[in-house]
Amino acid sequence: MKQARGLIRVISLAGVALAGSPIVTRAVLVAPHAVFIDHRQRTGQITVANPGDRPEEVEIDFVFGYPATDSAGNPYVKMIEQPGPEQPSAAEWMRAFPRRMRLEPGQRQVVRLLASPPDDLPDGEHWSRLIVTSRREAPIAVADSGLMAGITVKLRTIMSLTYRKGSPETSVTLTDLRGAVEGDSLVTWIGLERQGNAAYLGTVRFEVVDDGERVVREWSLPVAVYYELHRRLALPLGGISPGTYRVRFELSTARKDIPQTNVLPAPPIARSFDIQVG
Repeated sequence: MKQARGLIRVISLAGVALAGSPIVTRAVLVAPHAVFIDHRQRTGQITVANPGDRPEEVEIDFVFGYPATDSAGNPYVKMIEQPGPEQPSAAEWMRAFPRRMRLEPGQRQVVRLLASPPDDLPDGEHWSRLIVTSRREAPIAVADSGLMAGITVKLRTIMSLTYRKGSPETSVTLTDLRGAVEGDSLVTWIGLERQGNAAYLGTVRFEVVDDGERVVREWSLPVAVYYELHRRLALPLGGISPGTYRVRFELSTARKDIPQTNVLPAPPIARSFDIQVG
């Protein structure tokens, strides 16, 4: 059967399909997932690897951004292309070497990150999102047409970059904590406001205990408070017998996904409230 080949320039991120035929692709791998740079050394590095079976064109950019939450309590990364002077942005004076590269299948590349901050940079933390964009051509078959189409797929890996000068300090204030049973879930709202001149990196932990102090459910998740968050969480309660339970809440700077040497200390916070199941 005769086949033709076309090219659609760029389709971004996930969920791409043409005439019902899905594209299966993989992004490049980047490590570590969070970069911390000290003002005395002013350098860092990441490693970019291509685990796939096709070449990847890779480009690295810096954009000011930080975690935030929308009105429904959902987290997202707020990107600001042109931050004002009041924003602690490092994006304008960070550089990557190399910034663009071609990675063959199985190849990896160490990328050096160099900071050139202004002389009057204030003490504290300065932030950027490090964006690694990979492009590859993914051939797909167009159903029932006898054609092969080539689609250039663009995938972005977004990670945090933190630049620290002086002796940054952080803590967090709990501005809201409430929860109620809705259906088979414990729906909680957590309000957090950062203090100090650095982001608060920590872990939220919940425990549901019965009247005998036995833990019947527990959850934990990392949290990063750059300014303030008002987060909604729906935690599953399926299988818990009807009754009154106590929910224990704890917020601490313990993190499993970041070396503890990169996490600034802050006092823990503990609270509790009761819920009725069934």
